[in-house]
Amino acid sequence: MTAQIVAATIHQLDKQPQTNGPNSVKLTAKDGNLPLDNNLTELCGTLIAMYTKQANSNGTLGIDPMAHQFPVHLRNYLSGAAEFLDFTINATKRIALEMSNANFSSGGYSLFLRYSDNSQDFLFVAMLKLKSGQGIDAEKLELTANLNIDLGHLHEAARINLTRWKVNEQPYLTFIKGRARKDGVSDYFRDALACTGYTDSKHHTQQLLRAADDFVAARTDLTADAKATERQDMRRRLFECLESNRDEVPLATLAAAISPSAPEDFISHVKSNADSSNSYNLDDRFKPHRPAFIALKRVTGKIGTVTLAFDVADVKAERVRYDATDDVIILTAPTAELKSAIQENATIS
Repeated sequence: MTAQIVAATIHQLDKQPQTNGPNSVKLTAKDGNLPLDNNLTELCGTLIAMYTKQANSNGTLGIDPMAHQFPVHLRNYLSGAAEFLDFTINATKRIALEMSNANFSSGGYSLFLRYSDNSQDFLFVAMLKLKSGQGIDAEKLELTANLNIDLGHLHEAARINLTRWKVNEQPYLTFIKGRARKDGVSDYFRDALACTGYTDSKHHTQQLLRAADDFVAARTDLTADAKATERQDMRRRLFECLESNRDEVPLATLAAAISPSAPEDFISHVKSNADSSNSYNLDDRFKPHRPAFIALKRVTGKIGTVTLAFDVADVKAERVRYDATDDVIILTAPTAELKSAIQENATIS
């Protein structure tokens, strides 16, 4: 893990599935922070890598101080009014309260991790589960039963970019949200942390276009001329895809339009810089914003009182050209009516 861990701790929540009520959850709080050793570094590195691949929703934290207690506790901690351990215990109590109302939820271990990466400050919160397994007694050379952290099932996790949150630069929150998990079994976790979905279709569409252009520009298998051609072809395919999925479109479908031969490469490109200040923050599915993606097909602009609007195809067919020497836009093959109207109103020299 290249990130720098600032603080971490873990607490236990004991609850049997299909139970609920005030006494259904037992909280056992740790009495201190976890040591910043190799075990923690290795575990957190694995978790963050898994989370980066699985996080599929962006959002914000709730702003009602009565209903949304987690952001209140977080602000107290960041302002120095509370220690990290106290903050995590209060947050875990909130998780326990929401868990007690979720019949199908089960217990686990709440992990809190604060770390820095790429000049960004993060808080990562996850519910970890244990699974039974087998080990080897090195002295007796016998198999033993043991419990291990189940890294294959990370269903309840969220990460806050504290650097962005402090200045309200949205979206600053990512989290895992299943499409149709039974009875909303993991909803309690997001409710406890006051996670609010970020559904700004314009934001997602603009970030998609930026990610698509960046993806083509970063391809090392294409020459500069080939990149220019591929960018035009990609933007045509992407427009057709968005136009055909006006209500909602999965990121996987968009990836297939952007990179037909290797859609997983585009997904990796989007996820690869999730920890950076230049991240794309794309949900796994969102509603396209047509005024934003129409630019893939139509070019519009104004010069004084003159409004220009034409298809990208007109540029490719050279019906519209830009002359950099004279800094002019040239329209070729105008209609007889347009030529006549211009000539009638032209200044007579």
